Amino acid sequence: MVDITYHMRKDMRHRKRISRGAESKRTPKERRTFTLSSESIALLRDLCAARPGSPRKSVSAVLDDLLRALDKQRKRDAVDQAVTSFYDGLPEPAQAEEKEWGEFSLAQFLDGPG
Repeated sequence: MVDITYHMRKDMRHRKRISRGAESKRTPKERRTFTLSSESIALLRDLCAARPGSPRKSVSAVLDDLLRALDKQRKRDAVDQAVTSFYDGLPEPAQAEEKEWGEFSLAQFLDGPG
């Protein structure tokens, strides 16, 4: 009996150590209060209920995920805009050369190996 209790305690300490490590990787949270329309609250609750994974996922976590996804998309859009601006700003001869390289690459890709 003593041996079993010892191993159980050892296992519990190991699990605590692992869970503490996971917590240290989390972004610190900040408590805020917002006033939202009833439609927005209903949408957040629906998204929370439909979310795969943990059934206890909070509405705050869903809102945080939405905001992170929005930020990620905004950053992606900024990169796309920068690339577009770069190519639009090239002189005509350079644009023609880029177009030729693009057509060549596309043809190689569509033909496949071989």
